[in-house]
Amino acid sequence: MSEGAERLLSGEAWRDWCRRLEAAGEAILAPGFPESPAERAEGFRWLTRLMVHATQLEVEAGDTQHPCFIRYETPHNQWGGPNPDNCYLRANVDPSCSYRIWADVKGVRQAIFSLNEGEMQLGEFGVFSECSLDQLEVGPDGLLEIWLSPDEQPRNWMPMDPKGRLLTIRVYQSDWEEDAAPAFHIERVGAEGQPRPPLDPAALARALDRAATWVERTAVFWNGYTSNAWNRATPNVAQPAGSTPGGADNILYGSCFWELDEEQALIIECGVPDADYWGFTIHTLGWLESGDFAERQTSLSDHQVHVDGDGRMRIVLAQRDPAAANWIDIGGRPRGMLVYRWVWARDNPIPSSRVIGLEEVRGELPDEHPFLDAAARRQALARRREAAWNRFL
Repeated sequence: MSEGAERLLSGEAWRDWCRRLEAAGEAILAPGFPESPAERAEGFRWLTRLMVHATQLEVEAGDTQHPCFIRYETPHNQWGGPNPDNCYLRANVDPSCSYRIWADVKGVRQAIFSLNEGEMQLGEFGVFSECSLDQLEVGPDGLLEIWLSPDEQPRNWMPMDPKGRLLTIRVYQSDWEEDAAPAFHIERVGAEGQPRPPLDPAALARALDRAATWVERTAVFWNGYTSNAWNRATPNVAQPAGSTPGGADNILYGSCFWELDEEQALIIECGVPDADYWGFTIHTLGWLESGDFAERQTSLSDHQVHVDGDGRMRIVLAQRDPAAANWIDIGGRPRGMLVYRWVWARDNPIPSSRVIGLEEVRGELPDEHPFLDAAARRQALARRREAAWNRFL
């Protein structure tokens, strides 16, 4: 019996997993982490979400000989600043193997396919063979087939890289109610119709170790990431967008850290980018989640934003509802991070920002900017909630 199998069967691998999770919980109690009651509760909930993602990725979908996609960055599974307008899929792959990926992509607005070295929080920043849906050949029936392989294929080939370990798919849904987000399938070439072998104790022990490492690194990485960014930034001043190491090549990320009391609002004003997709969303400090985006208007896509008659958009951040259509709900948080994304962009407009009193919002926006009363806001949020759960369930 191997050492790994013995570790699992004796219970040591499981006890080690539990001890490491306990230590991750202690880590977020350290100085420098968010410590208000609400933020600390979010932090412990976030750890449960990290545990779910890590075990799905490494235990349930860790076999690269029989891979499968897992869906992550859902309302109940967030880390690393997800875009609420994306459906994210990920599968583990072996650089020495070839894979077929397929889906019915009728109704899909756009998607990005990336071969990743790993995760930013693990120090693995490589992105390889990236392509978008409009660069691929789709059959007349809507069937998309992609070949991820070390050897060149006649069409829709994503070259495998010796460092490639994760295949990531971002499906864009600017219109939450109409844009499709289909199921994607992956199969190793040569394993067609072969069931997975019985669970191997040593393989499960290794998967638990990988999952624990993922949780440990993630639990401390994003707090340091946002803390360092906060220290470099000027609160309530928007920064120009640029590419991010470990992110997709087609995405420009910009940010504006806010610091607001209950009687203040931050107006972000910008020209509409010449981009195939753009959107705004909040991210929490410490955990880098995107708020309760299924229940609250914590984000706005290019389909959801109202553009004023002068061709400019005006986004209003506030703790309380100012009735403006383009309100982004910061969930009562006095500090946080707003991120905007220009994707497949041909220009890079820089937003301006200004802090005003909450009661001044109506006077600061153009006359034609829509305002919602309480009943209209509830109706809009009800539609948002239904659209979100239709996307993710």
